[in-house]
Amino acid sequence: MMTIDNTNILDNKDQLINPKASDTFCLDINLNHGQRFYDISIGRKWVYFRPLFSVGTIKKSRVKAQELLSAKYWRAAESDAHYKYCTGDSNRKTLPKNWISEY
Repeated sequence: MMTIDNTNILDNKDQLINPKASDTFCLDINLNHGQRFYDISIGRKWVYFRPLFSVGTIKKSRVKAQELLSAKYWRAAESDAHYKYCTGDSNRKTLPKNWISEY
């Protein structure tokens, strides 16, 4: 099972944007009980989030879980783009309009 955290989240775009049935991975995400590592199992209709270090399971529909995973990826991509374009010598105040095409 692959662990996806803040250091390698941009390398795993396909699993987060378009998850396939029977995919399993571990992700650091903020759900009902706060920011934790969850073992994520993707099924045909449901996605199960099992906390790595506590008890309980969070069951979400595939559509809702796909929205959560996609939002997690795009927040990380926006943060990385902001760090790349708006810090250092460039001193930009906003991101360029085409930053999404690079991610």
